[in-house]
Amino acid sequence: MKKLLFTVLLMGLLAASSTATADELQASLAPGAAGSGGAASHPTLALMPRVGVTAPQPFGELESWPTFGLDLGIIMPFDVGSMQRPLQIGVDAGYTQPGASGTGTHAMLGEEGATYDWDLTQRMLTVQLSALWRFKAPGQGFGAHAMIAPRVYLMESVMEAQGNGADFGENRETNTEYGILIGGGVEYELGPGSVAANLLVGGSPLDQRITGESNTAAINFDLGYRLFF
Repeated sequence: MKKLLFTVLLMGLLAASSTATADELQASLAPGAAGSGGAASHPTLALMPRVGVTAPQPFGELESWPTFGLDLGIIMPFDVGSMQRPLQIGVDAGYTQPGASGTGTHAMLGEEGATYDWDLTQRMLTVQLSALWRFKAPGQGFGAHAMIAPRVYLMESVMEAQGNGADFGENRETNTEYGILIGGGVEYELGPGSVAANLLVGGSPLDQRITGESNTAAINFDLGYRLFF
């Protein structure tokens, strides 16, 4: 009887040991397990191509135009309180070219002066260093974020005009201005990354011979897909 009890007890211990070993092996092979060689539990890089629209109308005479850009960010490896990896520092490059058109009057057109038509294209390449603060860990469900970004505007103004039967040709002017972009957005985990939407307001001074003293202020909306690595 004692031998039978000893045998049953020994078999139970062996079974429990085998189960524990299997559970430990499964945990060690799970993605994100420390030292397992699997994927990191938190991403460190974020890459997002984006498209959107810039709307300068509330601030000036330029018209809305599509925007295209690419954002590369580094997710800083620290937590703040209960928030996991909230800060992302990134570099973003974008392009847009809003325009404007209208009519004017000049005394030198004809004997008594006449009107002329003009068209302006404002080409803008923007480069910015952004700080993005997430209120939820990146790539985990639905979350919101705030952003601020000092921005450099590399601009080319192209003016064409014609009137009184004459074509005045094309005039170009380039300059560089410095401004800022602020706003926020939301992200939703979908597939290997997240769909992200941003609503931002930004601008810079714009003082040229062609445009006069003006600015590049605009409301910007963009939509992109952020991949995490």
